[in-house]
Amino acid sequence: MIKYDIKKISSKNIRMIPRKMENFSEELNSVISKMKDRISREVPDRGYFRNFAEDFENNNKNIFARAISLSVEKDENIEGSALLLVSALHPSMNIDASSMLVCGKRDEILKFMNKDNFIGKVAEEIYKLSDSLKKV
Repeated sequence: MIKYDIKKISSKNIRMIPRKMENFSEELNSVISKMKDRISREVPDRGYFRNFAEDFENNNKNIFARAISLSVEKDENIEGSALLLVSALHPSMNIDASSMLVCGKRDEILKFMNKDNFIGKVAEEIYKLSDSLKKV
C-alpha cells in the first residue's frame, strides 16, 4: 500500500495522490474536526454525558470496511473520563471491529487529538481493523 503524508505534498503535486486516497483523507479530516468540536462542547469535566459518534461511508478499496466511525464513550470506572474509539464495519455483515485510541479527561483527549501524528495513528488503526475484518 502507498502511504502519503498529505501535509508535506505541495499543491502542484496533488495530482500524484490517488483520488480514492484523497477522498478518504478528506473524510477522515472532516470526522476528526467534528469530533474535536463535539468533545469540547459535549464532554463535561464531571458528571453524565451521552455517548456520541461521527462516521462516514468508506469508498477506499484498500480498506475492507463499509463504514468508519470515531466515537466517544463515558468511562464507567473513572468519573469525568471518556474513551475515544475508532471502529470499522464489515462490508457485508453486521460485525464491527473497534480499537481504543485514548482514555482520559476532555482536555487530555483534545491534547492527544491535536498532535501532529494523530491522523496517521487513526489511519494506522483503521488499516489494522480492516485486516482483522478480513479474517472474519
